Amino acid sequence: MDRKLIARKIAEESIVLLKNDGRLLPFEEGKMVAFFGRTQIGTLYSGNGSGGANVAGCGTILEECEKCGLTTEPLLKGFYQYKSETEPVTKQDEFDWTKVSEMVNSGIMYEIFGKYRQPLEEYEVPGTLIYQAAEKTDTAVLVIGRNSGGEECDRHVTEDYYLTETEEKLVKEVCTHFANIAVILNVNGLIDLSWIGKYPEIKSLIFLGIPGEEGAAALAEILTGQVNPSGKMAVTVAEHYDDYPSAKYFSWDKEHLDQIADYETYGLSAEENGSRGFAKSPVTLYWEDIYAGYRYFDTFGKPVLYPFGFGLTYTSFEISTSGMKKTADGIEVTARVRNTGDRAGKEVVQLYLSICGQENEDGQVYTIERPYQELKGFEKTSLLAPGRTETLRILIPWRELAVYDEKRAAWVINEGAYLLRMGNSSADTFPAGKICADKTILVEQCANRLGIAECNRGKVEFLTRKGQRAGKSTEQNAGQRAESNEAREAADIHRMSGKSVLHIAAEDVCGGSEGLSPKSEGVHVIRENPADREMPLSETERREKLSDLSVEELSALCVGYGPGTPFAAVGDRSDPSTIFDEAGNPLTTNSHPTGYPGYVSPAIERKGIESAFYKDGPAGIGGIAWPTEMLIACSFDRRIWRMFGKAVGEECKEQQVNVWLAPAVNLHRDPLCGRNFEYFSEDPLLTGICACEVAQGVQEQPGVIVCPKHFAANEQETFRRGNAGRKVDAVDSILTERAARELYLKPFEMLVRQAKIACIMTSFNKINGTFTGGSRDLCTYILRKEWGFEGAVVTDWGDMDVVVDGADAVAAGNDIVMPGGPPVIRQILKGYEEGRVSREEMETAAGHLLRMLRRIQRMQK
Repeated sequence: MDRKLIARKIAEESIVLLKNDGRLLPFEEGKMVAFFGRTQIGTLYSGNGSGGANVAGCGTILEECEKCGLTTEPLLKGFYQYKSETEPVTKQDEFDWTKVSEMVNSGIMYEIFGKYRQPLEEYEVPGTLIYQAAEKTDTAVLVIGRNSGGEECDRHVTEDYYLTETEEKLVKEVCTHFANIAVILNVNGLIDLSWIGKYPEIKSLIFLGIPGEEGAAALAEILTGQVNPSGKMAVTVAEHYDDYPSAKYFSWDKEHLDQIADYETYGLSAEENGSRGFAKSPVTLYWEDIYAGYRYFDTFGKPVLYPFGFGLTYTSFEISTSGMKKTADGIEVTARVRNTGDRAGKEVVQLYLSICGQENEDGQVYTIERPYQELKGFEKTSLLAPGRTETLRILIPWRELAVYDEKRAAWVINEGAYLLRMGNSSADTFPAGKICADKTILVEQCANRLGIAECNRGKVEFLTRKGQRAGKSTEQNAGQRAESNEAREAADIHRMSGKSVLHIAAEDVCGGSEGLSPKSEGVHVIRENPADREMPLSETERREKLSDLSVEELSALCVGYGPGTPFAAVGDRSDPSTIFDEAGNPLTTNSHPTGYPGYVSPAIERKGIESAFYKDGPAGIGGIAWPTEMLIACSFDRRIWRMFGKAVGEECKEQQVNVWLAPAVNLHRDPLCGRNFEYFSEDPLLTGICACEVAQGVQEQPGVIVCPKHFAANEQETFRRGNAGRKVDAVDSILTERAARELYLKPFEMLVRQAKIACIMTSFNKINGTFTGGSRDLCTYILRKEWGFEGAVVTDWGDMDVVVDGADAVAAGNDIVMPGGPPVIRQILKGYEEGRVSREEMETAAGHLLRMLRRIQRMQK
């Protein structure tokens, strides 16, 4: 399929219809519609930074709607066209890229993207034009746009998350004069939607997100009924910003340091946490713990505008369950979906897992609390004609039943009963089955890693549901609302009475291979299958290539080839890209035919070590401007994600790109995160499945691999990388080990175990006081020893500001510092002289690079 058609297909499957009162949509062919909002002509196709793409010449929303047969009110059209010809309709990048070479090591590189840009003001439409348009039609389309935020910069609350003053004025004007209004959200993140309910004239609401170059065409097809929308929200839309549990703990105003939360905000010591010599030591506290996104709203009974997984179509469906069974891989649930409406369409069936009550049959209270429900599986139907039925089989892998027990340092399926809920959103489900674990099953024994720093233990509190049954309230005062969940749970359990219960035991979960945990006597354990791992680079091969290299050569392999400027490709490239021997010969070179300094790995050709070419980013590599991940996830369709991956892989192959710096798999923790458009969802399972399908699609192409990012807990852009000029340290993400493992590490773990990735990118921030790139817990123990990762770990593309030291990174298992170059080589050599990194650790890092290169080269053969 042509790539443009693929991009359009992705958008068609992903766009979400949130409201359609009176069946305003779809519009009839030829219908006259009054279009409002500057984004109808300044359509936002792509994000910015590494999530940006080339969007020159793409069709606008207004143009594509006309192509699909809508008649646009001519006077308004003329007004907006005049505006587009006389002033910019979107804000262009004001940075002078010719000055890049002057900024190396200055700490300013990411300030290019980090300077906040507020949303552009809406045009003031003359009243006479509005009156005249209203005389011709009672129907209007209002397009709201957002493209604020980005790398190093989060969005703002006023005049950003909430409507701007000029937007509020336009909304009021349109709703005063038109009886039937459809609002289109062409946005790079969530905005406040509480105003939608204030205006009964707003009948329809569509989430378009940032849809790529074919997104406007896909939207037009949906507005005119040529395509039936089938997308579902991959995030929860709350009533107000303060309703999000992260709102009080998320800092975004980087221009005013007094507004940035730091250690002192939470009664902690910056010095004890290793942050010394800074005027500000930022902290983002993951107070909500395991209750992120819908897990919070559903558990504590908080009302929302649009729940996770919600989306309408132009038809209707009936969902029922027809049984479940145990398989070698997990529990298979069968669903039947019937189109009960009058149009062909698609539906998404979602499965959620709930623990039944807080007590077991013996009256013992469960010691490990869990959210009210968690997504554990989903499937999307094919296009169903009216009256037709399709059977879907949804597999819940055994591991998805497990929870991480910090006290045992293990993944366990606790003894007790569990309820499976089926539906088409987190708020619209029915009981589909009951599971009972007769004994606690140990799924995987780990060791405690990434825990709260010792100096902070007992000083920070996290959200808990304990005490809810006793009528106590949490900080969010949600105790009474939580009682409704208990009533619903009791009713669902009653509905399941008399029906069969699926009992599971260790022999089911581990395929008949049963053993005992060395740390938890009497508890059953699933043993890992060694066949699931690829063989690592042998010691013989490593010695042949690395043993006779000098320490200087090894250090040069532990960085990128280039001058050390993150965006060296656009500079004059006069700075050296490596260091030299005594005779003046470069120790490493660039052997790649198309890769450029700053984005290639170093080559030592006499040793058979060739360069690999890395390229950004999540929205593509400069060819097609693809829909962003925030929208792609809304398709809930594995086939779409695999198709997207295959198409990007083909682009990489054509441009001889070896490593695609994507997908980005951080979570939507807070709606103000400036890079939410680059991330899939608030849910770790949905994110992980999206990412795995995309990665596997890309890696079908010979010689192309993915590099997922940003590993890990990089959900706040503000000071993710410190700023030496302002004496600000990098932000410290403080969270529990359980929250880290169950939520924020989970997509990366799925990519390692399922997609067999060979490259991964660490983030700039700290986790519990330690830079991620300098964390042995993260880069070595969890990633390699627990998950079995055998490829190369690279840093994010930073400069010599407040980021992890090169020597510390290599010693921790972060193999390659990017873009690196001579500045970081000198760091590593200094660390070697000081004893902070050893030759053995440098050889290990270089060996991981060779392992990645061998994977690429083997795929090419």
